[in-house]
Amino acid sequence: MKLKLLAALTTGLLANSVYAQVVVNDLDGYNRTSAYSNGAVERIVTDSFNARTFNAWVYFREGGSECTSGYIYDEITGQQYGTVNIGTAGPGASMVDTVYFNGTFSDEQLQRNRVLALNCQNLKGEQFKVYHKFSGLPVITWDTTLAGVGEYKMPNCTGASSHCGGRGWYEQVSYTSSLHVNNKNEDTYCTATMNDGFTSRVFNGYDSTPLFHTNHFALENEVYNYNGPAFRQTVTCHSPVGQTQRTQVWVVSGENDINLEVDYTVYK
Repeated sequence: MKLKLLAALTTGLLANSVYAQVVVNDLDGYNRTSAYSNGAVERIVTDSFNARTFNAWVYFREGGSECTSGYIYDEITGQQYGTVNIGTAGPGASMVDTVYFNGTFSDEQLQRNRVLALNCQNLKGEQFKVYHKFSGLPVITWDTTLAGVGEYKMPNCTGASSHCGGRGWYEQVSYTSSLHVNNKNEDTYCTATMNDGFTSRVFNGYDSTPLFHTNHFALENEVYNYNGPAFRQTVTCHSPVGQTQRTQVWVVSGENDINLEVDYTVYK
């Protein structure tokens, strides 16, 4: 009787050990691609269409592997944000699946580092819990000033063809920018645009960056031959999980009357 009981327990333990779920952690941080040295999944690549949702590609190590379910949760609090849908990447792509989030992220959730958790198995039936981290959106901290250069000019109010009552202008303006960007991963780049016909130089004299994680960019007293009423600059940081875009508009209302009247951030 004891031998039969021992045999039954041993068989049960062996069965459980065969199908026990093996945890496969993400050791690559919050970058676009997470590569795994073991398990059914070879790598997961973030490829989100916009910031409010989440999309990724799952590449399997061998044919016959699959992921059957998954969810996304907050890395720090553990709060689950929702489940994901898993589908094939298309005809002939038997070793690649697609993953997308069944929901949308709030503004607060967009700032958080999150984790994709997938339940996967290979053709042998071995079970794996695979984790893929992805960061919150880039954070743009931006301080700027704008000042007129030279004389503030007014419309000519003399002569028969005078046009009084129009706005005044500076022939040039001087712009200073202090820009700190935390992209939260190493696979993000940023671009900048400004008024039509002008090139932004907020990234240490350039209008774009290579891929980077965190950096500070300075522009000191850059003079533009600009005489319009509204001086606009927009910085956009392009992350694998979406975009952060910040826009500022300085308005020239009069002599020594230049104010930052627009300053907002959108997530795309």
